[in-house]
Amino acid sequence: MTASDIINPIRDLTLRLKEKYIGDIVEWFDNNSEAFSLTDSIESINVISIEKLMQFLELKKFHRREFYYPSYGEVMAEVEKLKNYFPRVLTKEQVLIILDKWVIEANIKHELKLAFRIFDSESRNYLDVDEIRLIVTGFGEPFNDNETLELLRDANVRGDGNVFYEDFVDSLFNMAPELNEIKASFILKV
Repeated sequence: MTASDIINPIRDLTLRLKEKYIGDIVEWFDNNSEAFSLTDSIESINVISIEKLMQFLELKKFHRREFYYPSYGEVMAEVEKLKNYFPRVLTKEQVLIILDKWVIEANIKHELKLAFRIFDSESRNYLDVDEIRLIVTGFGEPFNDNETLELLRDANVRGDGNVFYEDFVDSLFNMAPELNEIKASFILKV
């Protein structure tokens, strides 16, 4: 019987962590783990303590838009779900499984709202029509006059000349639910 049989890490799991992050985690684990054996009859395995995992999280190695940094209690709740045979220690596979739980996948709807918020320098939660016109004709691939008029017509969902961008983005996704299927991973290249 090997130690991996006892731990029984989840097999065939597709991790959402980026390869670079997995490499950083594995390197950190290999440098900080200690050999652990429950009995003399099985081989020892390398593990880290929950406290060391928390110290790793305090390093903030992941971009905060791609990773939610859990509290100690949240980490402990995930450790409990693993039904770990060893008290307060984790294997490399378990660390990867736990950290993968807090990967934030890019959501195009959220990213659009953030983009509008960048132009809302006064934090009003809306932009006026002239500001929208300036944005769509002056940045990136500029809209022509017809495209701009169509966008402004659709954007002014309340009819008062102000574009409440949260409402506007929500209305776009309500009218075209297939937009929810668009992956925004291209936005978060590291």
